Amino acid sequence: MRANQLVKRTLLYIAVAIFMIVCLAPFVWVLVGSFHSSSEILTGNVSLIPDNPTIANYIPLFASELGIKNFYRYILNSFIVGLGTALLSSIISSLGAYGLSRFDFPGKDVLARFMLFIYVFPTVLVAVPVHEMMARMHMVDSLIGIILIHTALAAPFATWLLRSFFDSIPKVIEESASVDGASRLQSMFYIVLPLAAPGVVTAGVYALVSSWGEYLFVSILVSSDANKTLPLGIGMYTADQYIEWGQLLGGTVLTFLPLFLLFMPLSKYFIKGFMEGAIK
Repeated sequence: MRANQLVKRTLLYIAVAIFMIVCLAPFVWVLVGSFHSSSEILTGNVSLIPDNPTIANYIPLFASELGIKNFYRYILNSFIVGLGTALLSSIISSLGAYGLSRFDFPGKDVLARFMLFIYVFPTVLVAVPVHEMMARMHMVDSLIGIILIHTALAAPFATWLLRSFFDSIPKVIEESASVDGASRLQSMFYIVLPLAAPGVVTAGVYALVSSWGEYLFVSILVSSDANKTLPLGIGMYTADQYIEWGQLLGGTVLTFLPLFLLFMPLSKYFIKGFMEGAIK
C-alpha cells in the first residue's frame, strides 16, 4: 500500500514539475534572451547562461538620445492606470457585493449571474461603442478614460467574488452594531469590510493584473505617446519589416517584473481569497 502511495506521489510531483516547466519556460526564455545580443537572438543561439551577457537591450529603453520613446513614461502610466483601476474596482465591487448580499430585491440572483455571463462575449464586440461613448465624454486619449473602461471590465467579476465573502459574515454582527447606534455604512466600513479583507485584496489584485496587460481598449482609446501604457509601448518595437527583438525582450521583462514584485507580497492573500471565495 505504501509502495502504491509512493508511486502515485512521485508521479504527481513529476506531473507538477512538468506543468511548472511548461508554464515558466516562456518567461525564463524571455528573461535570459534579454541579456543576449540581437544577433544571438535572431540566430536562436540563446542559452540558459549567456556566454557574453549584455544589458545593451535595456539601455535604449531609457536613453532618449538613442532614439527610443518614453519607456519610463509607459511604466508610470501603467502604474497609474493599474492602481487606479484596482482602487476604483475595489470600491465599486465592495458596494455592489454588499448590496447583493444584504438587501433583497426582485432579480437579485439574475443580476448576480449576469455579472459572470457578460464575460462570455468577446470584448472586441463593444470596441466601437466604447470608443463612441468615450469620445462623447471627451475622454479619448485620457488615462482617466482607460481607468473607467478597465474598471468596467474588472468590477463585475470582483463583485461576484466579494459577494461570497459578505454572505459568509453573519448578519447578527451588524445587528449588534446597529443596536449600539452604528449606521449601515458604519457597520459596512468598520465591521464587514475588515472581516472580508482577503476578498477585497483579491478583487484589487485581480483588477490590477487584468488592467496591466490589457491592450485592446488602450490601443483604440490612446493616440498620443504620452498616454500609452506598457503593452502598447512594447508594441512600438514591432514593425512590418523589422522587429527590435533585443529591446522587445528587455521591455517585456520590465513589463512583468514590476507586477511580479508587487504580486509576490500579496500572493498569499490572493490565493486565500480565491480559495475562500470558491468554498463559501
